[in-house]
Amino acid sequence: MAIVTELINFFHHNSKEYKEFIQHLICFNGDTPFNIEEVDKTQNVIISTINTYLNESQSRYNGLLILDKILPQCSKDILSKYCILWMSKATQMLESIHSTVHELSLVCKVLGYLIINSKDISEIQKQVSMQTVKQLINIISNMNIEKQCGPIYYLIAVLLHQYPEVCERYQVSIKKIILLQIDSSQENLVNASAKCYALLVRAAERSFKPPVSKLNYTCWTYNQAIICNSLHSIMDELFSNLVELENVHIWDKLELSNISEENIIQFYFKQKQRFVNLCSYLSYMLCGIGKRNSVLPHDILKVLCRGLAIQPSNIRNQNSIREQILYLILPELHIALFNVLDSLISGFKEHIIPFGSTILELFLQTLQWTESVPENQITINGNKPFKNVRISVYKCLNSWLMNTNSLSGIETVANEYLPYILKDAVPEKNRVLLTIQKTQNLSKRALKRLRNSQYEKGTYLNNEISSNKEHYLDTVQNIVIPLLYECYLSTSEQKFYKEHSDCRLLLFRVLRALQMNPHPLLPLPTQYSIEIFEMALNDQDLRIIQEVRVALAELEKIVHPYAPTIQLTQVETIQNEFITNIQERNTTMDDVPSSNNETVTIEDTELSANKKLKVTNSDFNEIIEPSARNITEDEVSITENQENQVCLEEECSTVEEQCSTVEEQMTVTAQNENIVESEQAIHICDKSTNETTLILPMINTETSEEAKPLLTTNKETNDTCIESMDTTEDVNCNSENTSEISEGNKKPLTEKEEKEEKEEKEEEEENEILQSFKDVLKNND
Repeated sequence: MAIVTELINFFHHNSKEYKEFIQHLICFNGDTPFNIEEVDKTQNVIISTINTYLNESQSRYNGLLILDKILPQCSKDILSKYCILWMSKATQMLESIHSTVHELSLVCKVLGYLIINSKDISEIQKQVSMQTVKQLINIISNMNIEKQCGPIYYLIAVLLHQYPEVCERYQVSIKKIILLQIDSSQENLVNASAKCYALLVRAAERSFKPPVSKLNYTCWTYNQAIICNSLHSIMDELFSNLVELENVHIWDKLELSNISEENIIQFYFKQKQRFVNLCSYLSYMLCGIGKRNSVLPHDILKVLCRGLAIQPSNIRNQNSIREQILYLILPELHIALFNVLDSLISGFKEHIIPFGSTILELFLQTLQWTESVPENQITINGNKPFKNVRISVYKCLNSWLMNTNSLSGIETVANEYLPYILKDAVPEKNRVLLTIQKTQNLSKRALKRLRNSQYEKGTYLNNEISSNKEHYLDTVQNIVIPLLYECYLSTSEQKFYKEHSDCRLLLFRVLRALQMNPHPLLPLPTQYSIEIFEMALNDQDLRIIQEVRVALAELEKIVHPYAPTIQLTQVETIQNEFITNIQERNTTMDDVPSSNNETVTIEDTELSANKKLKVTNSDFNEIIEPSARNITEDEVSITENQENQVCLEEECSTVEEQCSTVEEQMTVTAQNENIVESEQAIHICDKSTNETTLILPMINTETSEEAKPLLTTNKETNDTCIESMDTTEDVNCNSENTSEISEGNKKPLTEKEEKEEKEEKEEEEENEILQSFKDVLKNND
């Protein structure tokens, strides 16, 4: 087995090869195993070499190079032992006036890693908070501005994040370091300093005391407000004499250096740069730090509305150098303000929905004035006028729609937005005359007039939508589909969507949305979608391939939907059950008196017209009140019709008619078995005048005037009829019983005689009705 220490000792420790071999060992990720003791010895040798290099100023940079590689592999014990030494040596190199920007970047990286990973070691944390933080801030404050690089702000950000309480005591010095980049044209330095500013504001929250007139401000919202005031101040200096701006009271602002006005061009361009950088500072604060964020929306929206209201039409007709410079820098100011609005939307999402109408109005306002450009004006680089401003509007609009979803309110202004969006979605056509009429017999003047009219009316030449009429519902569909066909099938020189896969992907998403969410008045573009998606399977962009695969899977379900399962409907099931029940009744009708479920009794004094029919349930032992039962509409309708019909009939002439009445009542009972658990008690009472009355106590309906006299009996009789629903007794509601009860009232009977008479009468009635029913069945057979 190879011994690593022998390989290390093979090289001279001051040679370049030795340093390269040490770095190779640190970064070595091979599969070759070594003894544990050998690995420990190797690590000790490397650390010893690092310390040797760091102790000498000439080799300190080499020591930091090796240390930067081995730090991720160091254990907590090693950090506890050597962290303070390594910090002190790195700080010496940071303080050296001979250190270059490249060397400072490595120093800041090593110091940042040591500060972060030693936070959990109590001894080191205490020393860093008491000595190292103050020492590093002083060194950076005294550093030349030429050495103020991105890694310096990275180191400040680490200190503010890891030791905010200590940095709070030195916030004045840190703020000066940060604001050194307020006029910088290097975007990376501006962004780094803007992040540090947000961290500083968060660290200074404990000691913040708001002004007396602004007690509702926190440290976070107060610093947002003073940045907004600084932006108002710049707008006043630039446009106060040209544009009628809304007056704003600037009660406080950032303490920034004054810009010299000796050179008018430099003055305006520096003001523009400061305005853009301040917008970056404000944007980072609106994005928030972690989950903690707050804002006073009126302060932000006031800056946005005031700045975006300035349009080129207000200044471009001026002839002085000042106005021309302002006209030149205005688009950059608008783009910076839209970046602020985008950060406001992303930072607070649905919480700023109450201000949605104002935000949507800002978008539309900018789209309108950037569109109204005379045809005789073009840009120096040949791009579409105000192209970048419109792109910033669309980015911000997209952020608004993504963060607010259905609450965006876009439907209220969609008709106004759509013409601008569609015109920007279609790439510009080359100004080529496609066709011309025959000019054999035309004069020169007529030929010239014809050519001019063709150039003026050609929609392809002006990059306009083919129709000047209102935008119909299928406008988007008729634009997206031809664009995709042209992208994959056309051989023309137009390569916009071929070269820009992101734009092509968005077209596919629009087509997919049109396919899956069609308008009810429009036909589905299914055939076109299938062809286009299948062509796109060979696209070079993997995102597009994934998108069209999902779209084709969705289309497959539309083109070949799954068939529904074969099941009997509820109506068919009920009918089958009804037929089965009828058949069972017909087979057991001869044995009705012995049935446990249903008893059918027919009383017959004469086998002719006067019949008494009753269908009861022998197991029905509960009182069912009319208001407590669920009665279907069919049952109510059938019962009302039967009641009216029976009440108006003068006589029942034949036994067959009464039997049909029995079957009808049985049918109503069978059809409602699944809804009503108990059967109805139907009483047909026959009077001597051959009038028949049907009493159904379970249905609470109003009785017609003609039927009322037929249903009127004394109170005792009515009570007896209603209470019969909870017993198996037969209730006689005919005129004979009524007369008998009346006679009983006149000549009272004893209790025993009354009972015997009642039983005798019941037995007689049951036998007569049973015999009558059997006769009817024989006649039917």
